[in-house]
Amino acid sequence: MRGKFQYILTIISLIILNKIYAQEIDVNVTVNMEQLPFEARTQVSNMESDVKNYINNQKFTKTDWKGDKIPVDLTIYLAGGTNNRFSARLLIISRRFLDGPDKGQSVNCKFYDQKWSFEYGLGAYLKYDPNTFNAFTTLIDFYMNLVIGFDMDTYGELDGSPAFETAKNLVLLGASYSAEGYQTYSNPGEFNRFNLASELNNVRFNDFRKLIFSYYVDGLDRMATNKQQAIAAVDSVITEMSVFKEQKMTGPSVLLQEFFDSKAQEIAGLFNGYQKKQVFQYLKYLDPTNSTIYDDAMDGKIK
Repeated sequence: MRGKFQYILTIISLIILNKIYAQEIDVNVTVNMEQLPFEARTQVSNMESDVKNYINNQKFTKTDWKGDKIPVDLTIYLAGGTNNRFSARLLIISRRFLDGPDKGQSVNCKFYDQKWSFEYGLGAYLKYDPNTFNAFTTLIDFYMNLVIGFDMDTYGELDGSPAFETAKNLVLLGASYSAEGYQTYSNPGEFNRFNLASELNNVRFNDFRKLIFSYYVDGLDRMATNKQQAIAAVDSVITEMSVFKEQKMTGPSVLLQEFFDSKAQEIAGLFNGYQKKQVFQYLKYLDPTNSTIYDDAMDGKIK
């Protein structure tokens, strides 16, 4: 009896420890070597498993993570390879689980980074150290913190702020080494690491971040239980976003661009054939690049 009691206590302790120290991300990694010469491919043959193990076994925040891990697809497109030096493009897509019986998922953020160069070879040792710049891991750390921050922002207003602050510090760390892609000077609205991290840490964009929270909690999370009310809530969010752009933005915003780059297809599907036409005007004002998609949704042509 005593042994059984101790066994139960051990199981409970393991469950508690898992909840306290749970890691945040469940990543699927793909490494595309099509542009590499065959002789260079051996040096990166383990990169896929290296990166997957690095992310899935690393805790990136001090948060007591609860609930499901964040599903992330990470694709690395490699080029170069001379003397173990590579250039790469990085595509990251993260998803957010929705409330409801179907446990659906929504693309939460999508990043495409084309400025990444590093040395890599067999036996590479990937170590998490947010205070030391590493040409390979610092960029991964930057985007994983963004993924976590965007996810946390959808469960509590501005809850992602600590992760966004870490992401900005990583950009500044890279900039101090004059590393590619980490420059702190750019044109207003130019999509780069520094501009995105800066907006996410700027109180001027807090209201927009709160609207993203409402988009999920008042909109998508209620879709399974009361679709009509959920659509009305998303309509209200889009209306308020247009007011935010008109009254509080002084120029282009990379955060706004990031949101609609990730959400255009989803939003068009939600409003497909929607009778209140004003929302489509707001969408085209907020996201003119995808005007055709919104016109199709207004005409009920989204399949």
